Amino acid sequence: MKTLFVKDLKPGLEVTEFFVLRKKELKEYDGQRFLKLELGDRSGRIDAVIWDNLDQLYNKAQVGDIVKVKGWVSTYKEMPQVKVDNMRRAREEEIDLVDFLPKTERDFNLLYDDFKNIVHTIKNSHLKRLLDLLMEDSSLMDKLRRAPGGKLWHHARVGGLLEHTLKVVAICEKAAEMYDLADRDLLITGALLHDIGKINSYSAGGFFDYTDEGRLLGHIVSGDELIDTKIRKIPDFPEDLTLKLKHLILSHQGQLELASPVVPQTIEAIILHYADELDAKADAFSHIIKTQKVKGKRWSDWVHLINRFIYLGEDEEQEE
Repeated sequence: MKTLFVKDLKPGLEVTEFFVLRKKELKEYDGQRFLKLELGDRSGRIDAVIWDNLDQLYNKAQVGDIVKVKGWVSTYKEMPQVKVDNMRRAREEEIDLVDFLPKTERDFNLLYDDFKNIVHTIKNSHLKRLLDLLMEDSSLMDKLRRAPGGKLWHHARVGGLLEHTLKVVAICEKAAEMYDLADRDLLITGALLHDIGKINSYSAGGFFDYTDEGRLLGHIVSGDELIDTKIRKIPDFPEDLTLKLKHLILSHQGQLELASPVVPQTIEAIILHYADELDAKADAFSHIIKTQKVKGKRWSDWVHLINRFIYLGEDEEQEE
């Protein structure tokens, strides 16, 4: 049973523990070869290095394996780093994947109940039939319950996709109340399905990674194809409604540079795009604040993806 997590690793600490091997690179410095590693678990990631016994240790494990590491924590460029003395692939009976993959705090089944309850509010018979048809696919729904919402940046946790979807729906509901030109049923259906392609785009082994479909097609194309396949099974599904719904899926990233084949061109599409963007960024900021906030630290480490620091807040005052 794993008892020591990345978040607990402090300089000087001896380590004999299980981690996911996230990266492995053979490098050379000043004429000496070494292995540069990245280790991880559900609490975070940490750099590691192996200087000795490279020939014996290099093939002991591959990227994505869960490994048992023996070593100690040092510092490199003012950041913690594990110096590894020995490493081997973990045996199946030694590990529990829950220790290595973050998961939503809410119960998967309760999240799915919320999803179903929203589907029941759709009055448009064609959209309702489409959603019912999707829910009748038990394999697809099992994937939906557990799929992550992303690989690293936002909702990167088991159940994260469903959690993200429900928050986007909630934002769209408020927007539909404010903008009466928006077709509420179309908007909410688009919100429920905008990231459906992610169920086939990510794999979960020792960590979240892209599937072949995720890399070769991307979640937008996968989602569009999935919805198109289901629509073709529904007699007399209106062509204009098909176009409007697929436009929501295809445009929700908002920009061509962000993998959307088209930009939002309907009121429902622009609402969905910004609802998706709001929840994704708010969740990413929240994760950074929760994982990096320690006493006396007011700013995050540099966040390369968005080229900025994030304010972590003041220390909470302790009651006397």
